[in-house]
Amino acid sequence: MLDKYIKKFIKGDESCFDEIYRQSKKSVYFVALSILKDKHLAEDVMQTTYLKVLKNINSYTVGTNALAWIVKIAKNEALNLKKTRMREETVDEYENLSLFGTKEPDKYGELTDLAKRILDEDEFSILMLVTACGYKRREIAIMLDMPIPTVTWKYNNALLKMRNALKKEGY
Repeated sequence: MLDKYIKKFIKGDESCFDEIYRQSKKSVYFVALSILKDKHLAEDVMQTTYLKVLKNINSYTVGTNALAWIVKIAKNEALNLKKTRMREETVDEYENLSLFGTKEPDKYGELTDLAKRILDEDEFSILMLVTACGYKRREIAIMLDMPIPTVTWKYNNALLKMRNALKKEGY
């Protein structure tokens, strides 16, 4: 049944998307919800799923199972989001001050400002990704598309610059 609407949509009848959505929305939502266990995240996955469906609708092979194709996109989106969220860690700078090299809450903002002033963009990003976000250097290398030794060198350089600046500032 969905194939009929997908064919029409591919031929230019954009009004068919409403029916594609209507026939698949429950399956998409519940697949995402079963993976993420959070209704707001499942709704986010629904949005990205349908954006991907629209973007890739010409790659769908008419005559195969359209619902399975759409649900597979939703499942992959949900799994990607789950994997991303598992690596994320919420950091409250006032509860985890030692991550930022200080024991005093008021010093955190000063340290961040100092880092922004003295470090170049790559050094600052790498320092924050390691210290504030807890990423490993190999993960950062992938994110920033840099060799791991370059990430390590820039991280060590950032630490050295920060230590020297903190000594000058009297910390």
